[in-house]
Amino acid sequence: MTKTLTALKNLVAGLFLVVAFAPLQTVQAQEFETSADIFELEINKTTELGLYLTSSEAYKFKKQSPKVLFLDVRTQAEVNFLGMPDIADANIPIKPLSSVLTDDGKKYQRWDNLEFVEAVTDMIKRKGLEKDPVLFIMCRNGKGSAIATNRLANAGFTKVYSIIDGYEGDFDKNGKRTVNGWKNAGLPWSYGIGWKRAYRYKKKSADQEWNSF
Repeated sequence: MTKTLTALKNLVAGLFLVVAFAPLQTVQAQEFETSADIFELEINKTTELGLYLTSSEAYKFKKQSPKVLFLDVRTQAEVNFLGMPDIADANIPIKPLSSVLTDDGKKYQRWDNLEFVEAVTDMIKRKGLEKDPVLFIMCRNGKGSAIATNRLANAGFTKVYSIIDGYEGDFDKNGKRTVNGWKNAGLPWSYGIGWKRAYRYKKKSADQEWNSF
C-alpha cells in the first residue's frame, strides 16, 4: 500500500512539473517575435520556417542575446562598398556575383553558392555554438535572406530568422531604397569587414547555377 501511494505521489509530482514548465518552454520558443504584419509579406520573402524579424528587432535581440549568430548573406561587393552591420558575425554570400551580365544588360548574374550550408556550419563550430543555434539572416531587402533561410531549413536548422527589410530596405515610389531596412533605421554599420567576418571560398563549386533575384 505504501509503495502504491509513493508511486502515485511521484506520478502526480511528475505531471505537475510537466504542466508547470510547459508555459516556460513556450515563452522561450517565442522569444524572438516580430511586430511586423507577416501576412503582408511578398511571397518571395516568406520562408518554410515562418520566423521573421525587422532589422530593428534583430538589432535589439542580438544585443540582448550575443550567442545568436547574425549572418549577412549579401555579396562581397555589397558588404565592401555599402558597408555591413557592426554586430553581424560574418558575411557568407548565398548568391555571389558572376562576371556575366543578365540578358537585358542591367546587372550581373549570380551563381548559387553550393558551399553555403557548409560555410555556415563551419562558422557555428568556430563560434563554439550548439549544432542548431538561433540564426539571424540579413540580405539587401529580405528576398535573399528568405532563400538562405530555406536552404538552412532544408539542411535541418530549425531556428532561422529572416530579416524581412534587409540592409538597404524596399523601394519607394521613385525607385530608391528609402522605405525601411538597417541603414534607413539608423542602426550602426561601417565599411570595415575584418578578417574574422570576411568570406573566402575554399574551393570552386562544380555546378554554378546562374540566376538573379
